[in-house]
Amino acid sequence: MSETRNCARVKPTSDTPRSEPIIKLQVIAETWRCRAYLAFWGMCLFAITVTNVIVAPKLKEGPTAYGMPEGSTCGPFNRPWKDESPNPVGILPGQGFDVKTQTHLSERFGFPNICTNWDYTPAREMTAVYYPLFEYSLIVYLCLDFVVTMLARKRGEIGPRFYTWSKILFPVNVFLCTMFRMIFVFLAYEATAMHTMGFLCLQTALVLVAIQNTLFVLFTKQGYDVVGGVKNTQIAAKVYLTLLLIVSSMKVSATIYIVMHGKGAPWTLVPSFYKGEPVGWLVDKVWMLFNAVIPLLIAWVRSKNEGTIHITITEDEPKYMTTKDGSTVAEMQPLKNAV
Repeated sequence: MSETRNCARVKPTSDTPRSEPIIKLQVIAETWRCRAYLAFWGMCLFAITVTNVIVAPKLKEGPTAYGMPEGSTCGPFNRPWKDESPNPVGILPGQGFDVKTQTHLSERFGFPNICTNWDYTPAREMTAVYYPLFEYSLIVYLCLDFVVTMLARKRGEIGPRFYTWSKILFPVNVFLCTMFRMIFVFLAYEATAMHTMGFLCLQTALVLVAIQNTLFVLFTKQGYDVVGGVKNTQIAAKVYLTLLLIVSSMKVSATIYIVMHGKGAPWTLVPSFYKGEPVGWLVDKVWMLFNAVIPLLIAWVRSKNEGTIHITITEDEPKYMTTKDGSTVAEMQPLKNAV
């Protein structure tokens, strides 16, 4: 026979300092959005610094800088031959290369982008350690923003369709944000498609977050003095949303093409009006402006004007050990007997 007893704890004595078992927190959702985007740019700056100081000289020197025989085609020095490369950059297997213009992604995409700064050892590993600061900040924002949406729905500020859309989008965005870590798992020079898939997930998440945030401003008819009141805020939001959708559709479709075909879409390689740079390069820069720079400014303005979320945390009173005669020796009362 074994006896199953209720889990309990010793009740504190009267001389033990006690306070009300409630924790109260005050947070502003848009403040966490600011932190997330600042963490993203901090990650980029960190990766660029490590790449320029440590990685670039070693890649330029070639395989010997990594302790490999001269002409070795292992790791980052493995390349397709010129007649096999979608966009030849003049580098043959086993040769050193310039990290700014001759990376594997530059060869695949037809132009460099910010991702190349964390593609090679040790920048990849060091940036992967930093990355959770961005990921967790963004996920905390997503959770708080959904709470703001729920409260707005209870106040009647948004309709049922937008609220339903928000409930669907919330877990999707959380999943997409966590999948960005694929860029550290799948190497750019070994699994370009899967590596790019990680960046595609983040692109999609940032676009959806920007759309969600802007629609919330529109549907709740918000106005900010820095923009010129309600009317100007609504106009600015509509203009931003329109341009965001245009540039994001181009950027996301270009990234999907790379994932599916392993090379840049033909239209992205056409020279643009800006110094003859490829159209894809220009779209990439404009996309960053609309999804990583302007949202930071919007989040900063909204964080100074949005209401505070009050979070109260408590729990049921725990079960304390009982005694027969009130002595200091506690005895738990059996709930049931089990064979």
